[in-house]
Amino acid sequence: MSAVEELYVSMPSGAPLPVLAISAPTAGPTVVVTANIHGDETTGIGVIHNLVRILPDLLLRGTVVMYPSLNPAGLTADSRTVPGDGQDLNRMFPGKPRGPASERHAHAVWTDIQAREPDALLDLHTDAAGAIPYAIVDRVVRVRDRRRIMAQCTRLADSTGLTVLREYPKDRYLRYHLDRSLPGAMVNLAGIPAVTLEVGPRHRLDPADAAIATGAALGMLTELGLVNMPARQDEFYMEGGPWRREGGPRTNHTGVLVPAVQPGNLLERGTPIAEVRTVRGEVLETLRSRASGFVVSLPERTHVVPGVACATVAVRDR
Repeated sequence: MSAVEELYVSMPSGAPLPVLAISAPTAGPTVVVTANIHGDETTGIGVIHNLVRILPDLLLRGTVVMYPSLNPAGLTADSRTVPGDGQDLNRMFPGKPRGPASERHAHAVWTDIQAREPDALLDLHTDAAGAIPYAIVDRVVRVRDRRRIMAQCTRLADSTGLTVLREYPKDRYLRYHLDRSLPGAMVNLAGIPAVTLEVGPRHRLDPADAAIATGAALGMLTELGLVNMPARQDEFYMEGGPWRREGGPRTNHTGVLVPAVQPGNLLERGTPIAEVRTVRGEVLETLRSRASGFVVSLPERTHVVPGVACATVAVRDR
């Protein structure tokens, strides 16, 4: 049985960041698992609680280093961003040793993770209460051996048993600064394979969703040879890809958004996804799918203004 080692990262704010490490007696890969970089996304905290409980008996070789919360202040405030400067920490990596608080925070996290010399990284997020669970593979845009890194990331994502989505096309991937997300920076700056899991709702920790993500994490650790717990294929698993994440059609009116689909529903070109109505029920517009694919998630809002995506969808990545 392996022991859990409690460590801390010295942070610019002065409040240390907790780190938990479990090492098997037999040497092997080092895998970093991170959670709660967005303070209102808490499924990953439950996953790390589960891993801390079960990994000491399951770990066959190697080391798993876990960061239960990369944004403790955001967790306390139930805020996606870093309280104080309002920045999205997951667009700041590798950060800077001087500058705004979020840049210095990201730099301290990045420096500590790199010091662990990881062979892979798993970043735990949530999407929405109305969403299927899925794994994301980043665009590889800044390293020479793009095909090899992309293949490694895809193999690890496939091992989770969840539906696998590639990120937005390269132009939008860079425009949205996703190359500066933690997994994006790991892939594109460090050349280390990384996978993001999107499982569960925001603002609360649902044990059932944490169990799904725990099984997915164990599947990835199995693929890397650290444990022997292959993931089961998720009930919402979608074949026929490769798929990519895409925003659904955007609203043109202010009104009440009424979905016509559920997460996991298949789409054909022209399938109605949602209506925008007045509060009296008059239909202002019907938003239809622009391509074949399926529904990934629905927005957590009812009142909309022009420019709101009526869903997140998956389309074939060609």
